[in-house]
Amino acid sequence: MTMTVKAVILGAFLGFAALPALAQTVPTPAGHLAGVSGNLASLLGATKYVHETALAGAVVTPMAGGTYDIESDCSGWVSHNLEKLAPHYQAVRQYQPQVEGEAGRPYPRANVYRQYFANLPAGAPFQRIYKLADVKPGDILAWCLPGHCGIPYSGKPAGDTGHVMVVMSTPIRNDANSAYLMVLDSSSVTHYGFNTLPSSVQAANPALGQNFSRYPTIRTQTVDGKPVTSGVGPGFILFGTAADGSVNSFQFGPGDHVNGEGILFAVGRPLPLQ
Repeated sequence: MTMTVKAVILGAFLGFAALPALAQTVPTPAGHLAGVSGNLASLLGATKYVHETALAGAVVTPMAGGTYDIESDCSGWVSHNLEKLAPHYQAVRQYQPQVEGEAGRPYPRANVYRQYFANLPAGAPFQRIYKLADVKPGDILAWCLPGHCGIPYSGKPAGDTGHVMVVMSTPIRNDANSAYLMVLDSSSVTHYGFNTLPSSVQAANPALGQNFSRYPTIRTQTVDGKPVTSGVGPGFILFGTAADGSVNSFQFGPGDHVNGEGILFAVGRPLPLQ
């Protein structure tokens, strides 16, 4: 397979047209991560959210017809895909013991990703992205919940450490202080779908619906007559920004609260190796 063909396939996974220019033929590490994640998510046959799987990341089981059953939590999903960029994943793993309570766990949890991106050492194979406006596909966005952010906290720690995801779009403007990102993640919380975005956002971004429809949304299930979210899939999350453009809040979906108090965010972009 030629590099040009690889670029066309990668562009299809991301939902963008792959250009024939030479610079487009070799994907960046961020583009590779988005392509790997998008490829696997497009082949979902079944999925289930499983908090902290015992294995190193997601449990991916082949099914008939070339599809996969994926059981994972958010950090297991990101770790499974980032493993395809072995030096990048190992850099996060090597940092993991520096986060209290995380040494010996089979893969980095969301708070490890957040803390690592917020404290990148010299020579790290990632770049921290400070502003929401600068986020691109293939970036990893993570947040930590109160009690899991590596800073003093007097209250009861949250039941989980936070959330982490692979970004699959540039920011989609909502208003002057917020924008949506299309992401691939594993979750038990319902996200915005294209059809539940504000009508003005849908009208201004018609290609988004096409991009969103590339991925099965089978994590949305019906249990006892009620919709339930469980597992890997695409979704949009609304992020709010502070005065300096950094992320300071999130909202998973139309029925979710806007969450920001005591939560810290960080975005890391995989870089070409030196």
